[in-house]
Amino acid sequence: MPNSEPCVSPLELFNSIATQGELVRSLKAGNASK
Repeated sequence: MPNSEPCVSPLELFNSIATQGELVRSLKAGNASK
């Protein structure tokens, strides 16, 4: 594995973005319910 490559795999990156998206969605839903 070349050192110039990021050590985060595309799948891990996708999962991280998906998790952040769910977090934002839950926060917005919580704010809307007030």
